[in-house]
Amino acid sequence: MASSLKNKLNALRGAQGKPKPAPRNGGLQVTRTVYPLPEGLDALNGDGLLRIGWTGRRFDLDRVCFLDTETTGLSGGAGTVAFLVGVGYAMGEGFCVEQLFMRDYSDEPELLLRLNELLCRFDGVVTFNGRRFDLPLLSTRCLMNRQENPVERLQSLDLLYPSRRLWKLRLGSCRLANLEERVLGIHRDGDLPGSEVPQRYFDYLKTGDMSLIEDILAHNRQDIVTLGRLLAVLTQAYGAPEQLQERMDLFSVGRAMERQGDLRVAGQVYRIAARPRPVTTISALIGERYAGEANYRLFLMYRRTREYDKAVQTLQMMVERRQKGHVPFVELAKLEEHAYRDDAAALNWALRAKACAPESEQEALNRRIARLQGRLTKKNAAQAAGKTTLPGALNQEDAKNGNVRCV
Repeated sequence: MASSLKNKLNALRGAQGKPKPAPRNGGLQVTRTVYPLPEGLDALNGDGLLRIGWTGRRFDLDRVCFLDTETTGLSGGAGTVAFLVGVGYAMGEGFCVEQLFMRDYSDEPELLLRLNELLCRFDGVVTFNGRRFDLPLLSTRCLMNRQENPVERLQSLDLLYPSRRLWKLRLGSCRLANLEERVLGIHRDGDLPGSEVPQRYFDYLKTGDMSLIEDILAHNRQDIVTLGRLLAVLTQAYGAPEQLQERMDLFSVGRAMERQGDLRVAGQVYRIAARPRPVTTISALIGERYAGEANYRLFLMYRRTREYDKAVQTLQMMVERRQKGHVPFVELAKLEEHAYRDDAAALNWALRAKACAPESEQEALNRRIARLQGRLTKKNAAQAAGKTTLPGALNQEDAKNGNVRCV
């Protein structure tokens, strides 16, 4: 009797000492949610698409999807798993977000298989930082599971890079949440920060509590809908930059177009950014600096294409508007000396530059002034001796025709 009771107590003690296994729900969960089509997504600007990086064939909204993942880590690597993959796509007049959620690690092969089947319907994929994170991660997981990579054949468009080129100067941070609030006017209430997503999933694996996942699903759905709206805003901004209101954004687009080699559009945008505006706010005051920067970029473009008259006009405008301090005076001195061979005018601009230049520029300006003064002294002496033309001198007509090199 005592032995039987002892055995029961030992068995009970042993059962209490062992942790209960975590519940496992298992099986891939697929959800579909339909939203209204994001504004402007059905009428994208074709020029804007090309300028933000679309290099594929004609952009067909029915053949392009929007993809975002939620993962067990933010640094990537072989140990990081995409436990949730959301794919958005146009569906009639609506926008469907299809989410593949693996309830356990064992569901990953099925998730990748279903993702492959879904992406076969599309030719292109739009992401936000997908080029460096989402797409390489999915490729790695497919390789480790010995499955076909569903994303390698898709034309990729990553919205992070054109967003940075357009808004980083004004906004600083180009995180998707910041762009939502400050550019798109979308305010999320009670949204789960992305940094908390991995721990939420680990807690779910331990407890099986699906309520821990609801916020992640909602966060992922909103990210994908935002991608559609962001694409429409970006293509409009790059396709019709003259409609932008913020001076810093105008300057940023001009710089992006210049780097892409589209000097016509770059020049047009710089000129709009440089137009005088009433300074009634702190933002407008900050924007005044970029009016000068826009004019300076215009000058550099004219100098590069040897349009010296336009370059001089731009610099003189900068002098009148007191933009970029001593810089336009120095550049005018260089043009007068090297393009127009007018040493007297060059000396005048150099002396005016010296009067307002910082200490770090004084030595270089002193050398320039001494060189010009010496040359003028020799020229005056030559004229006094009856020689009116120095050997090697070019007239102004040669300079205007671009027959000289601008230094």
